[in-house]
Amino acid sequence: MYIKRHIDVVVREMAKAFPAVVLTGSRQVGKTTLLRNAFPGASYSTLDRLDVLESARNDPERFLKAQTEPMIIDEVQYAPHLFRYVKIAADERRSTKGRFFLTGSQRYLMMQGVDESLAGRTGIVEMLGLSLREIEGCSFNRPFIPTDGYLESRKKALPVQSRYNVWDSIVRGDLPELYADELLDAQRYYDSYIDSYLRRDVRDLAHVGDLTAFNRFMSFLALTHGQQLNKADLSARTGVAVATVNRWLSVLEASNIIYLLKPLYVNSGKRLAKTPKLYFLNSGLAARLCRITSGTDLEQSVQAGAFLEGFVLAEVIKSHLNAKGAFPDIYYYRDSNRNEVDLILLDGSDLYPIEVKKAGLARSADIKGFSQLDNLSGFTRRSGAVLCTCTEPLPLPEGNWAVPIHYL
Repeated sequence: MYIKRHIDVVVREMAKAFPAVVLTGSRQVGKTTLLRNAFPGASYSTLDRLDVLESARNDPERFLKAQTEPMIIDEVQYAPHLFRYVKIAADERRSTKGRFFLTGSQRYLMMQGVDESLAGRTGIVEMLGLSLREIEGCSFNRPFIPTDGYLESRKKALPVQSRYNVWDSIVRGDLPELYADELLDAQRYYDSYIDSYLRRDVRDLAHVGDLTAFNRFMSFLALTHGQQLNKADLSARTGVAVATVNRWLSVLEASNIIYLLKPLYVNSGKRLAKTPKLYFLNSGLAARLCRITSGTDLEQSVQAGAFLEGFVLAEVIKSHLNAKGAFPDIYYYRDSNRNEVDLILLDGSDLYPIEVKKAGLARSADIKGFSQLDNLSGFTRRSGAVLCTCTEPLPLPEGNWAVPIHYL
């Protein structure tokens, strides 16, 4: 069963503007499925197949000419010389758009070839896993921002009744195959995913020599989901050098496995946090690494708040990425007086603060940190939201809102 992807619109727009479109994203997020559904007449080849890979590496020019345009080539980073010949072919008929669709799960390697050979000739689209909207089959594709207008539009597009409990959704994660076939056991699926894809890709890119140490590193990393990144602590707990921790983190970030949420840091006269917070973009992967097996277990665990916060962050990012093809400017705030704001959407000089609460209701006290943003020179605080498990939006003081998580 194909689950329609909202970023399909962005991919089609890129195909009308560029000869080549590069679609990147971590393994199994649905890149190939999207392209084959969006462009059913395109030829298809994957460099995951050894015979195809050998042909593409040994004679990239003839390999490319043997394909029928438009063409989809999967995992193109394995044959980096192909980029040069895609450039030559694109330049021969520069005005003909949407000829080459290249995918890759190892963005770290892939973008080197794109930057060197295809600059100005390719549209680049990053893809994440399924959003809650896509899982629900909702066509609403407006980027989340906590304004009156957004809430009014979102309410009109809500499903009659949600099929999913938020905690179960967090544990199941966002990989399409788990929703195309809901009989799949998520725990076994993630075990296979970790063994088949994550360790292989990261081992290739980050030069992992000690797999046991890397496994230990990933487990500890999942336990820090939603916390400020402490590289020295990760190094001490895993027994690997800080330089190695840095290398592994950079590969995981480039592969969209983790997201480092930076603090909003400006000269305000206050001591502000400078350390990013670490989140897994796929909450199901983080849950499996933490050995959390059900939504009920997660809801009752000490990590419930961090997982809910990470889930909201990922949904906000997906709403912007799927609608506009770009990650939002999003940050957090923390000062030395323990004033905090979980998430801040930045739109020009406008700040939209967001708090995430596990509770089923929001109170005025939940937005007390919002006023601290008024001290940041050059910015204007706009309406904010407390995302919680309430059922309907409710107004809070100063134009803020209590917003149900299913309104994302």
